[in-house]
Amino acid sequence: MTVAHASPRPVKRGESSQQQQTRVDWLNVTFLPNGITQDEVIFKLTQIMGRPVSGLDEGKGLRGYTGSVKLFAHVGSRKQAIGFLAYGGEEQRGTWMLSISGAGCALIEAWGAMRRWLETLQAKITRLDLCVDFLQGEYTVDDAVSLYKSGRFNCSGREPLTDCAGDWLNGKSRTLYIGKAKNGKLLRVYEKGHQLGDLDSSWVRYEVQFGSRDRVIPLEALTERDKYFAGAYPALADLLDNECGAEKIPTTRTEGEVTLSHLLTHLRRTYGKAIDAMSATEGFEIASLVEEVRVIGVPRRLNISALASGPNWSGICDLSKQERNHVN
Repeated sequence: MTVAHASPRPVKRGESSQQQQTRVDWLNVTFLPNGITQDEVIFKLTQIMGRPVSGLDEGKGLRGYTGSVKLFAHVGSRKQAIGFLAYGGEEQRGTWMLSISGAGCALIEAWGAMRRWLETLQAKITRLDLCVDFLQGEYTVDDAVSLYKSGRFNCSGREPLTDCAGDWLNGKSRTLYIGKAKNGKLLRVYEKGHQLGDLDSSWVRYEVQFGSRDRVIPLEALTERDKYFAGAYPALADLLDNECGAEKIPTTRTEGEVTLSHLLTHLRRTYGKAIDAMSATEGFEIASLVEEVRVIGVPRRLNISALASGPNWSGICDLSKQERNHVN
């Protein structure tokens, strides 16, 4: 016997879709193509993201589909994988699957346009991750534990299952899982700054993953994100209602600055003396050095969305100095 689960429950809040504190961090949808081509899907993503998107046929299947196209977003001469389009296979009943990763979602501002397009396709959301960032640690992993113990994650009279990862004894790089993805709803609370390499960071992310097993995820959740995030668990409505609130500043830019500062620290530690020796040579020019060693591209650990968000060089240097002082 199949047990039906309720669809994600929105909480009435009153804010417009232009004032959302919650961001989309992953999106999977399925739809019947009904004559649409792969090139048309890629062109529509280009329009919605406001930057070129390209596809590369992988020559293999994914998620039960027999074929797939890897999707890339382009920022200047740089590109990054942002998801895939899968197709083919009798078991999929003619549907296609579009998956947009966190890096891809960070490049989308026009979620209203995305919602309207998916509505015309009569698409079905099969996975949707919504997240809220607390850069100054207004809510922490420990707060999530306390909220759980006080019953604020109780749904339908039952406490969801939990799991933990990371170094809990020393309070570093911790993640708390509440619920199960296989049951259609999972909350991850983790120390995002630590994940990026800054162990002094207070940055914590609360992220809900909705799945479509035995439930429908409305396309409205793409634009009215706060309502659905808050409706996942009673505790999450408290987070958004608190005056300190979630961070509204561009967290993608902050992510870029933290990651680049860590790379700058590594560059100094590894090649600082070599650069100093080169600077003592006759005719040395810093611009010439940069051109000699620069390789156009994006480091594996840096999302192109973070680079496109305009990280500040001064902020990168300050964070790198803080990291070096911490090590020393």
